[in-house]
Amino acid sequence: MISYREIARALGFLTVLLSAASAMAADWQDGAGADWQTVLAAAKKEGKIAVAGPPELAGPLAEGFKRDTGIEVEYLAGEARDRSSRVGREVRNGNVTLDFIFTGAVELPLVKEGYFEDESAKFLLPGVKDGKNWKNGAPKWVDNTKKYMLQAQGLISSIPLYDGNAIKPGELTSWKDLLDPKYKGKIVAYDPRSGGPGVATAGYIGATMGMDYVKQLYIGQEVVYSTNSRQMAEWIARGVDKVALGVTPADYQTLTKAGIKNIIPAELKDGPGSFSGGYSVVLVPKGAPHPNAATVFLNWYASVPGQTIFGKALKNSSLRTDVPDDPSIPAYTIPKAGVHYQDQYSEDFVMNVRTKVVEEVNQAFGGK
Repeated sequence: MISYREIARALGFLTVLLSAASAMAADWQDGAGADWQTVLAAAKKEGKIAVAGPPELAGPLAEGFKRDTGIEVEYLAGEARDRSSRVGREVRNGNVTLDFIFTGAVELPLVKEGYFEDESAKFLLPGVKDGKNWKNGAPKWVDNTKKYMLQAQGLISSIPLYDGNAIKPGELTSWKDLLDPKYKGKIVAYDPRSGGPGVATAGYIGATMGMDYVKQLYIGQEVVYSTNSRQMAEWIARGVDKVALGVTPADYQTLTKAGIKNIIPAELKDGPGSFSGGYSVVLVPKGAPHPNAATVFLNWYASVPGQTIFGKALKNSSLRTDVPDDPSIPAYTIPKAGVHYQDQYSEDFVMNVRTKVVEEVNQAFGGK
């Protein structure tokens, strides 16, 4: 039976959706000046853009961007670790083949070394620059300079998922419960050494519970590692493992939409989760082969059509005020009023907290 809360949420979404549709109909390029028209014309001459990001975005983004601009997208889909390795290698070697990268916060040290373009200077559309279109009154940035790492979406992450057939309600209410011997060898985690949700989860746990706890959990409980979120979710669904750390909302939603009911988000009293940007942070390398197309793509991505497509594909909430949450976004990833969440996508956290936690994790794992 559908609850009143679900009905209200659907009606609320419909209202905002109609408003957003009206805004899109008014054209995402509204108010653009001569500088935008010049860049757009140059981008069309370039004819394409090379984009790297998670696989779920490949089709929707390519189709949407070509529909709205006529420009082709060459999309490189892959795991977070592979993207990060390639980006770092290309910018350091001065042989850049990518124009635009979807990532998390792991490249912040590279950003501070000066390898990426000032994105704020490339905001050309009034609808992107206007603070009233963004929550908290302005676009959100990972870097303190507010120039290089736009974070356009957000979600609550670092929440364990568990097998509801193996764990009864009330059994898992604290992070400390995961140290119970019954979970030994029955926890799977996205590898914290590979970036993405793995490092985000380990960073959150370390900052919240301390490094001694991290070692007791990851090493003492003989956690199994994976770099495939979908695989992790399937292992929980089939009862192979009891708990998963680092499953993405998109993979959770795919399986639950298919009728699988035993994948349950944990509600932990001593750690409600962290505020994350997922893969919504973007980078524009210096020396990119299609610089004008990259500027157009950046403005399109930060506008209503790009944000709508991204949010639906990866099950994230846009940080724009005029883009509604898609009904498919899992409720547990949407911030709750009155709850304090640790912001993992800030320079202070990344450089002063998470980096140290990751270093200790690597040392604890013997650098493997």
